[in-house]
Amino acid sequence: MHGRTRDVCPAAGLNRRIAGEAWGRTVDLLAHKVADRGGLLVKVPAPGASLRCSMCGFTTPGSRESQAVFVCKNPTCCWSGNADHNAGRNIDWAGLALAPVAGRAVVRQT
Repeated sequence: MHGRTRDVCPAAGLNRRIAGEAWGRTVDLLAHKVADRGGLLVKVPAPGASLRCSMCGFTTPGSRESQAVFVCKNPTCCWSGNADHNAGRNIDWAGLALAPVAGRAVVRQT
């Protein structure tokens, strides 16, 4: 039991360092490059976007049945589809949408 606890701690520390440094630095560099080219990078809060039904608005932790499958647990809706597509629709309805411009994807206000 003691060995298992010791095995988990280094992984948790590594995960914290990756989340805190690598991705944060990547976002900063991307924001700089996008701004340098006249674009706009919008950070969208991910929590909840993939758990909310884009059809009826019902949110429940059990609705994302797998990495790829979303099934609404609202008995009056029961919509199902790709989980990333569902999250994208929720983000789009939040006032953001991706539009291709000159072969690049940029974020625009709708």
